[in-house]
Amino acid sequence: MRSSIISYLALTLLLSLIPTAFSQAARVPGTNYSTALELTVGEHTFYLERGDVHYFAVRLERDDTLYILLTPPTNQDFDMALVSPSRDVIELSVRATGFTERITYTAPSSGIYYIVVFPFGASSGAYSLLIGISKPRVTTVISTVTVASYITLTQKELRDVVIVMTRESYRTVTVTSQQLVGGGLELLGWSVLSLAILAVAVLIRDGIVRARPLAGSGRVKEGEGSGQGAGVEET
Repeated sequence: MRSSIISYLALTLLLSLIPTAFSQAARVPGTNYSTALELTVGEHTFYLERGDVHYFAVRLERDDTLYILLTPPTNQDFDMALVSPSRDVIELSVRATGFTERITYTAPSSGIYYIVVFPFGASSGAYSLLIGISKPRVTTVISTVTVASYITLTQKELRDVVIVMTRESYRTVTVTSQQLVGGGLELLGWSVLSLAILAVAVLIRDGIVRARPLAGSGRVKEGEGSGQGAGVEET
């Protein structure tokens, strides 16, 4: 009975260790770009042997800011580099022995970026790699443009008398866009000129619709006496 209990406990302990073993195996740093271990936001711990190089990958969206903090063992010298999706070195941190390495980078385009950790000289040991990613903050910008327009209505009445009326109307066009915080005061994709052009386009469109002649929009009063023309009275 006692031996059965011991066997059961040993089997339970062995089964509990299997997920941990698989997890550790999946967390092995890459030895090149193709095998780079993809990291998420948070703190990660690895062991760097003398002469080894560790490769990691992080996914960034456009305008994401990446923060990397590498803490080496005491009296050891580890360095790191940030590599672009096209595998060009874009940032390098090579501080003195015992100092923490730092890299901050804002991605100009989306893609997979690489972090390469390597020792200086005979340095080795366990180190921590802290990954942080911040998304760009945006604010909503509302701009309005008011443009005056003159719509001419032409209507042909009886006796071949043409009535011409000009009405002045005002229209305000509101455009909502998003602007990066700290990115300046100009609108993303909308300049003052483009706003004005958009406003005029809307007015022309509405003017064409409204310029259709309506019956009874005016009436003719015949002139009295010779040499007098026709006058127009709006209703």
